[in-house]
Amino acid sequence: AGSLALTVQTLDLGRSLTATKAAFTLGVTADSLSVEGLTATLAGGRLSGSGTVARRGEAASLTAEGRIEDAALPALTGGSALDGRLSAEWRVATSAETPAALLDDLAGSGRLTVSGLTLSDADPTALSRGLGRAVEGEDPLREGRLAALVNQELPKATAQARGPASAPATLVGGVLRAGPFTLDFGAARWAGTLTEDLRDGRFDARGLLTDATVPPGWQARPVSMTLSLGVTLAAPVRSIDVGPVTNGLAAFVLQRELDSIDLIQADQVERQRRRGRIEMDKARAAAKAAAASEPAPSAPEKAESGEPKR
Repeated sequence: AGSLALTVQTLDLGRSLTATKAAFTLGVTADSLSVEGLTATLAGGRLSGSGTVARRGEAASLTAEGRIEDAALPALTGGSALDGRLSAEWRVATSAETPAALLDDLAGSGRLTVSGLTLSDADPTALSRGLGRAVEGEDPLREGRLAALVNQELPKATAQARGPASAPATLVGGVLRAGPFTLDFGAARWAGTLTEDLRDGRFDARGLLTDATVPPGWQARPVSMTLSLGVTLAAPVRSIDVGPVTNGLAAFVLQRELDSIDLIQADQVERQRRRGRIEMDKARAAAKAAAASEPAPSAPEKAESGEPKR
């Protein structure tokens, strides 16, 4: 039994994560091992925390709590698709008979905060631009057309969130879930949840991207689609579902057709009115011409008509 104050220049945390300039107190008893007062630099931010592993018969138990402040996302994820800074705090516990089972039973709670988030190939205005191209072309309701247009627009810009986004997180059975997250991209906004399986590193972010910019004459405001990222944080795979906007698109197309029919009918009515006026004008002109071409009545005819003689 005893304790040892340590400073470590490079501390391997596992999962390709390395902390530097670490300092902590290592405690040992007959049935436990503890790390207290840990402070270190991680991904350009600060890591702090403590934890204890204790033997309980054939099983081991783990309790830990910690905090990450302002760590760089690319350094944490190992990729460049996501950029920004991450802060997190957590309390976790688990108990099992094998190291793998310890992770399978890991549970706890905490909070995640992301600031300055940028996501490449995910233009937040892609939906409104794709929708605008769809309504301007022929057959905007053709299956797959809107999704194809939106997918063409997504890589044209990088999504950059305004301000930090924060959400509570839970850890159950080794699976981390955080949400609801709301990311403000200006004219567009994404709201959804994040999930990561700590056992195999699989990641999933699924939510609704809502864009306030709509085509002229659009009635169902605003427009939305499901935007998801999956597989891994290092190289997330993007997927979309434009189902939420298709009903509004169908209503828009129907209303546009009805408006077109109304314009055609109004034009026909106006043409008929003008044709009737032209026919009436022709009839009046013919009547005047006929009256002007009739000969003037003679004197006997005037007498017969009972007109007094002068």
